[in-house]
Amino acid sequence: MTTTYATGPAAATLRTSGIAAAVIQNAKGYIGSAILNNANLDAIADVEIVWSFATNPTAGNYLKVHFLYAADGTNAEEGTGNGAALTSPLPGCLVGLVSPAADTSTHRKLLTGIPIEPFSFTALVENSLTAQNATVTLNIYTRKDQSVG
Repeated sequence: MTTTYATGPAAATLRTSGIAAAVIQNAKGYIGSAILNNANLDAIADVEIVWSFATNPTAGNYLKVHFLYAADGTNAEEGTGNGAALTSPLPGCLVGLVSPAADTSTHRKLLTGIPIEPFSFTALVENSLTAQNATVTLNIYTRKDQSVG
């Protein structure tokens, strides 16, 4: 008889989010590149959001990170961006948010332990009424659960 011991998550792999030094206008979103989790079959994502503003943003508002899934690998959940008028992503797509300080410094926030589905997905960052353009980089690390027997 073999005993299997859960050892926690495996080492993370940095995925290409397609959001690197992207300028996101106030009240708009920015859509990145597809991450093919239907092939990777990872279970967990950690998201590092790095942002700055050229002019102080309005405090108390948010930069929001959404994952838009495409179960068939092509047709993603609702959400638009990249300068187009923002189509609000579905409420269940939100995976995390940050409330930027009213300054022009570069900030980082790590959102950890986000469960992900075995489908292709695309990240969308929404600049929610900060009253300024945000420069954002999104680093997405995915990992599998692993066990040793």
